[in-house]
Amino acid sequence: MAQVKLQNINKIYKNGYHAVHDFCLDIKDGEFMVLVGPSGCAKSTTLRMIAGLESITSGDLHIGDKHCNSVLPKDRGIAMVFQNYALYPHMTVRQNLAFGLETRKKSKEEIHRRVTEAAELLEITELLDRKPGQMSGGQCQRVALGRAMVRKPEVFLFDEPLSNLDAKLRVSMRMRISRLHDELKQSGKPATMIYVTHDQVEALTMGDRICVLNRGAIMQVDTPMNLYHKPVNKFVAEFIGSPTMNMLEGKLIKTESNKMAVEVDGHLFELPEAKQARAEQYNSHEVFLGLRPEHINIGEASNSCEAKITEVEEMGSESFVYLNFAGKQLICKYVNPDIALCKQSMHQIYFNMDKCHIFDRSTEENIFIPTE
Repeated sequence: MAQVKLQNINKIYKNGYHAVHDFCLDIKDGEFMVLVGPSGCAKSTTLRMIAGLESITSGDLHIGDKHCNSVLPKDRGIAMVFQNYALYPHMTVRQNLAFGLETRKKSKEEIHRRVTEAAELLEITELLDRKPGQMSGGQCQRVALGRAMVRKPEVFLFDEPLSNLDAKLRVSMRMRISRLHDELKQSGKPATMIYVTHDQVEALTMGDRICVLNRGAIMQVDTPMNLYHKPVNKFVAEFIGSPTMNMLEGKLIKTESNKMAVEVDGHLFELPEAKQARAEQYNSHEVFLGLRPEHINIGEASNSCEAKITEVEEMGSESFVYLNFAGKQLICKYVNPDIALCKQSMHQIYFNMDKCHIFDRSTEENIFIPTE
């Protein structure tokens, strides 16, 4: 059993800095959990507390059925993969993979079997007699992953393992790690994986669930698609998704036709029927109107308004169009190749209000997702 439970975990350093605030998270047996957030949000600190490399100021950590606050790292049933590989440069790949097993007094037959299995699964068999200095970054990272695998841990911990790799290798390695998780589950030997990254693309493509952190506190824990489509607050909405969600300052008002709308710089954007009742509870509130780039369209509609194109980034199958509307910059995903767009030209744009998000200006909470 490899459930990981963090209950009211706090980390306060000797200088008084409160890095982690009442962190509560239940990670299921065999789950792939991603901790994501900007630099300095304490995601690596949290991972290091799970590993036993950082002390816990208060709260309780359970791995499986064991209370682990004071358990030594080597006795926690975990294996950690670091950003910088942490391979022994004077050893071959085979020796690096075997070293941890040798220190645990495993038999030569057991060591050979585990090293061979890991090498085959990670496709590094031909590298077994090389040393780290003779390999690429991607190959070294696979060896680091193999070194964790041979220990057969119940919990894998990954601390930004792909950040030193180029873009192509990152894609390849994240697919390999995800595939490893699936293969272990299908083999009947599931492993819980906790993965730290600042890259929200990695988070969205790898995690069963994602824990979004900011300043040492949990903002939201949910599936990748729920985070994208149902962010509970402005921080999550802007952090998850690339390009980021557009935000416009406005006010919720009731129109002469008795409909709720968002007023932005004199423009009225009426909300759809499904959002009316909830919005009415926030009548006259200052709000942020949030729209994903794919929900801003170029063309005319009932709620269209004029905006100036300031920049166009051609991405092949689509373009990112930067617009100036009411003195604010908006980003639109444009997928119509038949209409050429020129910088500094004026165009009508309209918003897909069925997909909009409204965040209360004072709390920054999404008013359409009531908090429990």
